[in-house]
Amino acid sequence: MANVQPKIKHRPFCFSVKGHVKMLRLVFALVTAVCCLADGALIYRKLLFNPSGPYQKKPVHERKVVL
Repeated sequence: MANVQPKIKHRPFCFSVKGHVKMLRLVFALVTAVCCLADGALIYRKLLFNPSGPYQKKPVHERKVVL
């Protein structure tokens, strides 16, 4: 019994369940960040080229009454 070696309790990070959860969170965080940046760029581009919106709103008093 003199040659008893202690069991290794340490598992590599990527093979543990906690490691998989943390890596999935990291991936989702990166995807979310990319989507937010793309959304911001598209909104900026839309406002840059068409600042007034898709159509011009006219006040009620400028509308012509058709009878």
